[in-house]
Amino acid sequence: MISSKNTSILRIVALTILGLVLLCGSALAHPLADAALTYDDQTGDLVVAITHQVDNPATHYVKQVTVRQGNTVLINKSYTSQPDASSFTYRYNLPQLKGSSGEVTVDVQCSLSGSRSGTLIMSGTPAPTPPAGAAPAPTKSPVCAFAALIAVGLAAQRILR
Repeated sequence: MISSKNTSILRIVALTILGLVLLCGSALAHPLADAALTYDDQTGDLVVAITHQVDNPATHYVKQVTVRQGNTVLINKSYTSQPDASSFTYRYNLPQLKGSSGEVTVDVQCSLSGSRSGTLIMSGTPAPTPPAGAAPAPTKSPVCAFAALIAVGLAAQRILR
């Protein structure tokens, strides 16, 4: 028979192990560093330059690229690897953008964790980007889930005492 004290210890150990597993995924994932857009009027190509440093582009890669003009989705492309371990370019032929105005945005999602967005104003001027050395935009991360699990474990430990 397991006592209530041993049960609470088992719960704490299980929550700690679960939290560490979630944290490991975050430690392995490098956030996307940049997603820059340019438009080539000659070819009608939207050029998306992505910087995403990874150890193995076959297992850690840019999973999804979504291009929008306003609320209209122009491209929604899934990938199973990335062409380079640090930076690469995807070209999407979008001749309908020639002569158009407004914002074109790209959302790039990592296969493990996080995302990055970029914007191009179709007047030919890219949207302002943060200066070099500025803190990157926050990305979704399992670290928050880990912190919540630790808080639940600590609360459970206090309740069971």
